[in-house]
Amino acid sequence: MTLNWGIIGTGTIANEMAAALMAHNHPAAAVTARNQEKLAQFADKYQIPTTYGTVAELLADDNIDAVYIATPHNTHFEFIKQAFEQGKHVLAEKAITVSYEEYAIVQKLAEEKGLVLMEAMTPVHMPLFKRLRNSVENGALGQIKMINTTFGSHKPYDPTNRFFNPDLAGGALLDIGGYATQSTLYFMTSAPNVVKSAMVPFETGVDEQSVTLLVNQDNEMATITNSMQAKQPKAVTISGTKGYFRIMDFPRADSAQWYHTETGEMETIALGNTADALWYEIVDFEAAVDDDAIAKHFATLTETQFQVLAKIQQEWQGA
Repeated sequence: MTLNWGIIGTGTIANEMAAALMAHNHPAAAVTARNQEKLAQFADKYQIPTTYGTVAELLADDNIDAVYIATPHNTHFEFIKQAFEQGKHVLAEKAITVSYEEYAIVQKLAEEKGLVLMEAMTPVHMPLFKRLRNSVENGALGQIKMINTTFGSHKPYDPTNRFFNPDLAGGALLDIGGYATQSTLYFMTSAPNVVKSAMVPFETGVDEQSVTLLVNQDNEMATITNSMQAKQPKAVTISGTKGYFRIMDFPRADSAQWYHTETGEMETIALGNTADALWYEIVDFEAAVDDDAIAKHFATLTETQFQVLAKIQQEWQGA
């Protein structure tokens, strides 16, 4: 199904999504933002025919089938509910909500109204990720033993920046941590039943760095390390009895290394295109509107991710 898209926000990631839509001859139908000057420039740049001064006006447009929410994640919960009230499908940037409780509410609303809700989490929409997961399920790595995921950024020291601001739901876990957690869970055979985590806060109280251990009933173990002030490789390594896959720059990866334990050989697997990462999200989303099974697949991934994030936060509160 080809949808008429409305975009909420005109920031960096909104620009990337609008560019992806335009590059595939599928420009957005409308856009809204608070800054009217930027709004006009954005619409002109990406060939968007209609602009609205408020979110409510965009959502009331009967021509819009789905909205892409690209505002700070502490605004998503209310915008998603408003979108559902107007019968719009929703693709929202990560973190789709700021808690498992919020996610459970909006996902239930989506199901009740027969609408699709999806988190714009690039890794699991990349063709490479899908192929590697299929290979894991078919036994290419043998029995999975360990998954190691690292993601570290070096954000400028600024307590008022959204990355460190508790009023804007700052912290690594709800930002880069979403990528790391969902990508790890994507390759685990079953959801973890053991979650252990340690965190060091920034001076504002939000999590600046953390290390998390996950273990599931299949005895697969995973470690996730996140930091907002220490650069780390954006890497996922899935290790089994027959070898490992190593995915560098995993949020939008189009290649990976496959190490074969028996021969010691290293093989490169290439699939997809990093430049099309946001377009793959659109393709999967529009497919989900047509196919409940696809919608359920991605909803389950996000639900499991938020259940784990909630357990991590409980670990920190109990420390």
